[in-house]
Amino acid sequence: MVTLFIWIPYWAWKKPSAFKLILTHLWATPCPSLQNWNETFLGLACALVQSSRFKKRNYTQTHAVWATMPSTVALGSNLLAGIPFSMGAHAYDVFRNGGDWLLKIKLSRARFVRTSSESTAKRLLSLGVGKNKLKLVYRSLKAEDRRESFDRVSFSYLRLLTVGRLVEKKGYFFLLDILHELKRRSIPFEMQIVGGGPLKREIQREIHRLKLNDEVTLFDHLDENQISKFYVNNDIFLFTGIIGSNGDRDGIPNVIPEAMSHGLLILGSNQAGSSEAFETGVSGFSLNPKKKEEWVQLLGEFHEFPEKFLEIRKMACVRAKSKFSSKLNCKKLKDLFY
Repeated sequence: MVTLFIWIPYWAWKKPSAFKLILTHLWATPCPSLQNWNETFLGLACALVQSSRFKKRNYTQTHAVWATMPSTVALGSNLLAGIPFSMGAHAYDVFRNGGDWLLKIKLSRARFVRTSSESTAKRLLSLGVGKNKLKLVYRSLKAEDRRESFDRVSFSYLRLLTVGRLVEKKGYFFLLDILHELKRRSIPFEMQIVGGGPLKREIQREIHRLKLNDEVTLFDHLDENQISKFYVNNDIFLFTGIIGSNGDRDGIPNVIPEAMSHGLLILGSNQAGSSEAFETGVSGFSLNPKKKEEWVQLLGEFHEFPEKFLEIRKMACVRAKSKFSSKLNCKKLKDLFY
């Protein structure tokens, strides 16, 4: 903290234009949230303290993986020490409450902007990022053991899985409505929900209200190795993501390519960018989470005729391996820096 108060007058004297640009923008632009307020000022403080060190170490460019606090540091070192920067910008960064507080300045000054979904790319284009400056590079899957057989884990009931934080944008209450309809139609199933979060108690209450306690199991947040076991022990992955009341949404959730690579049948929401991961009807199904009949019909068909979905599951594996290849996507990202 003492160091910070030394650097503030130093940079204010040396780079008054940088202070004017940032403070004018912050004064004229409403702050999206308290969290983003904290991220912004922590990032600016880091830039004030570290920019001189970056310059002494002859940094030729910095890259911020997120458009929130990391890119605030990168922007600050650019304005103060003249170090060029590039940045990543993903769904959370640009949609939630309208996007990061300094987003427009960052986008205008970055050498390039990397994103990982088409839906976020469209948003960035609407914010003025040029097509030549915008780089779409998908996220990558880590090498894991894959499903050895596409036989159903259980032939007597559906084995269903979803993975994700218990937050509004995941659409869990629509998921529970779908499951309630499954039960009403006497289609046997077991649903495993993996992920902790602030809506846990509300979701538990809804499970109890809908009398789904025997069919639905909630698991708290688990590490990647533990989650991998869930993929191979289930047959169908459901993702009912929506656009939250604060604008937040998923681009391509990592869990969908992961489930694809493990050979699960994918039923994904058509909201935001979640169904970009697959081709509907070919390697998965894109459905409206608010229309439960579509989901229930497909789940019922799988229960009766699982062989009808075998090719789709195999194609999902192939698509995951090609579209989310770590070798391919890491090379694309690496090439941006040379």
